[in-house]
Amino acid sequence: MKKTTIAAMAASAAAATAIVGGVVSPAFAGNTSCTAPYWYAWHRTCTTGTIGPNSQHKIWISVSACKGSPWRVWDTGTGVTIASGTGSLSSKAIGGLYGTYQAKLTEACWRDSIALAS
Repeated sequence: MKKTTIAAMAASAAAATAIVGGVVSPAFAGNTSCTAPYWYAWHRTCTTGTIGPNSQHKIWISVSACKGSPWRVWDTGTGVTIASGTGSLSSKAIGGLYGTYQAKLTEACWRDSIALAS
């Protein structure tokens, strides 16, 4: 097969997976996540990549973490924390955003994770 045919097939498959039962799934501008590693017994930490908000100026934060595991989300341009907490957070939307954002787990339990989506 030619490269162009493979690329066209991949694009068609991606478009098909966006439609489920005739309903178009919500489009996310992007997402990023990280999971705390197993091999560090202390100071387990992870930091997500950088993400911008969607066209409605929102991002969603999801955290799966031990009860006492601290996390935070901040504006990478200004350093201002826009959300923080300890333990799990099923999902929270934050609006009014115009910058780029990252999230970090500190002092995490093994397999704690944090995700940002826009």
